[in-house]
Amino acid sequence: MANPIVIDTYKDHRMAMAFAPLSIKLGELTINNPEVVSKSYPRFWNDLRKAGFSIEEIK
Repeated sequence: MANPIVIDTYKDHRMAMAFAPLSIKLGELTINNPEVVSKSYPRFWNDLRKAGFSIEEIK
């Protein structure tokens, strides 16, 4: 990817949850600290997968 899109969550679960669907328009993006969603919606990433999103965990 020429200009990778990286979203910093700043330890705020709302940032990850708000920006994840943006991949529909922009394509691939990276969300730093995706585990922050466990605070309010621990199954968020699994539910996005069920909705058809392709999610890859980078280690």
